[in-house]
Amino acid sequence: MVKNNNTYYPFILVLALICLYSSCSLTRRLDPKDQVYMGTKLKISDKSNAASVDQFYLINTAIPVKSTKPGLGNIYVGLYNLFDSTAESGIKHWIKNKLGNKPVIYDHQLLNNTKAKFTYYLNGKGFFAQKVSCDTTTEGRKVYMTCNIDLNERYTIDSIIFPVDSTYAALKLDENLRRAVLKEGSYYDREKLDYERSRITQLAGDLGFAEFGTDNVFYYVDTAKNNNGVDLYVQILPPTDSTNHIRYILDSIHIFPKYTLNDTFKTTLNKAPISNTINIYEYNHYLNHDLINHLILEKTDTFYHRTNERKTINRFQDLGLFRFINIENRPNPNGKPGHMIQNILLSPEKIQNVSAEFELNNRSGNFLGTGASVRYRHRNLFGHAEQFNAALSGQVETQIGGGLSLINSSDLTGSAEILLPRLVLPFFNIKEGKTYIPKTSLKTNYTYQRRAQYYTLNSFVYKFGYLWKETSKKYHELYPLVINQVNVSNKTSEFQDLLDKDVRLKSSFDNTLIAGIQYNFTYSDQLGITDRKHFYLKNETETSGNVLNLFLGGNADDPVKVVGINYAQFFKNTIDLRKYLPVKNGDFAMRLLVGTAFSYGNSQELPYIKQYIIGGSNSVRAFRLRGLGAGSFVPEIPSDNSGFASQFVDQTGDLKLEMSVEYRFPIFRFFKGAAFADAGNVWLIQSIDKPEGVFKIDNFYKELGIGGGLGLRLDFNFFLIRMDLAVPFRAPQKDNGFVWTIDQINPFNKAWRQENLRYNLGIGYPF
Repeated sequence: MVKNNNTYYPFILVLALICLYSSCSLTRRLDPKDQVYMGTKLKISDKSNAASVDQFYLINTAIPVKSTKPGLGNIYVGLYNLFDSTAESGIKHWIKNKLGNKPVIYDHQLLNNTKAKFTYYLNGKGFFAQKVSCDTTTEGRKVYMTCNIDLNERYTIDSIIFPVDSTYAALKLDENLRRAVLKEGSYYDREKLDYERSRITQLAGDLGFAEFGTDNVFYYVDTAKNNNGVDLYVQILPPTDSTNHIRYILDSIHIFPKYTLNDTFKTTLNKAPISNTINIYEYNHYLNHDLINHLILEKTDTFYHRTNERKTINRFQDLGLFRFINIENRPNPNGKPGHMIQNILLSPEKIQNVSAEFELNNRSGNFLGTGASVRYRHRNLFGHAEQFNAALSGQVETQIGGGLSLINSSDLTGSAEILLPRLVLPFFNIKEGKTYIPKTSLKTNYTYQRRAQYYTLNSFVYKFGYLWKETSKKYHELYPLVINQVNVSNKTSEFQDLLDKDVRLKSSFDNTLIAGIQYNFTYSDQLGITDRKHFYLKNETETSGNVLNLFLGGNADDPVKVVGINYAQFFKNTIDLRKYLPVKNGDFAMRLLVGTAFSYGNSQELPYIKQYIIGGSNSVRAFRLRGLGAGSFVPEIPSDNSGFASQFVDQTGDLKLEMSVEYRFPIFRFFKGAAFADAGNVWLIQSIDKPEGVFKIDNFYKELGIGGGLGLRLDFNFFLIRMDLAVPFRAPQKDNGFVWTIDQINPFNKAWRQENLRYNLGIGYPF
């Protein structure tokens, strides 16, 4: 039942009243002498050098406090004042402090602080002769600040002078200058100085200077020139005024696998020697000897190496056994000067945990449903850091409206996986990085699907493979053995009639054995969850049936059976490219996905579960799941909403192209918004029954479904709920191909809304 538009009038009225209230409430609860600071405008006179200045940083970071947001930002202040309360809990307290925004009171020190921040930043960029002037204008009790910046010429580095002492000689900086970011002739930049300070510190740590820190690298900048150039003096400060830096030799390593913050290092604890120089205390069979030797990259009886220490920490973290990992280096109380011991402090995670989830969902295609899942994890199954993961989930869905008949579906999935912290009988020469622990995976999965008007599907999957990180940016998954048995039964008469009319579809729904290889490669240069600018690439490759065909033969006209069913032979590759760019007041996220799959040898068509589909909450959101393709093909849909909906299974393809761009912006607190546009489709490589679905290089771009919309996100950092509303801009029509539908948008028309509005509910970002 569709609600009358009058239903929303109260909400619109409330919003209007809040807007009206906020427009006059900025100063309502302030002291009469107080003024509200409304923000700062930036003007740079020298346009030729303006590109070297991060104006976005200056406006949002260099200013000591955030300004009262103009426009809709006044609503936040209005909410703060409207629900002004001294209560420490309750709905008023929550609205005031979570949704509201406290007005910023202007004082003269704010102007001085802003000038100082600007000057400090510009000096750091090499604009030593800049001039910064700030002034204010007042409108009633609102204060606006304007800062004018005259950059002048940017300074360059004329020369870099290093000290001559024993520490400098030991650091071998001259031999490593090619790796330095500081170059003679380059612009002076404080960020590069900080980077070089970190580089020298890391180099010192790798040469045995365990106590060497970034504070020991000092720069003296001589600007007393008339040529806009500086002389840069690099100095190595001693640890104290009277001592020199010491290169330490690592004598021994001590591991505490049950460490807590209240513990002291008691060498009287139960000790198990791993080697002559490595000991573990309170040994509990978490870590066996071989694993410990594999985890620890530091070498005893030689100079300390900081990079190996960092890699050792990463390898312990990669096990998943410990909540906290820390390493402490101490002078050896029983050794000679320049000798040290190392304590590895490990705080264990819970060995076992169980979690459960329950959900109600409403996803694209008017799917309404409920589901539940239970997950179990054991972090040390056999006592040698083996992980065991198991999950059981079920879901029931009902599809209503949209011109489709009622479709009920049920899903049940069970999975189990064992992860071994080592490579077991590798079939290939794997190039693994030293920073992370490679793993061997043994997986099994069972899926039951019941589509009431269509079929019942049972799928059994067995996988054996290897997971490893080559670097922090490169991740590999190789499964040299993948077996998937798919059985389709209980086909309804309507569904069987559909299969009999479509040779391709009928072949794809045969009982099938998939036996092959999978390889996935992922590249991501994201430094952390807060890194807004990054690039992501994932390539998934899968082949099936080649080994069986080598020994058993077979072709599409006379397929060979294994255990009574045909084995599938195909190749499939999918590339997913994503780029994330921060912009003023938000972020741009872009995605390009290209997929190719084809059958050959023993198979006439791809198995249905391996074919591409498009649409839904994580794809082209203006179209329901399987709401596009192949090509210009449009399935027959009964007009009385009671017949058989063939598009549920009929809109798949061998090729896929998908493109998305999304602008994400903050609204207030944990509320975030989005504006997006998606485009894409799937195509067939060849078809007799659906010629309109075949990919044609000179025509495919005319068959792209295009849509867009707006979204609301509830971002709680650890959890994000996404709601998107999308409409089609270009869509296929029966016997008419793809047509632009922007001029048909009519949100006040009930029939148009039912047919075109797509509500998407999801967890996490779509990409």
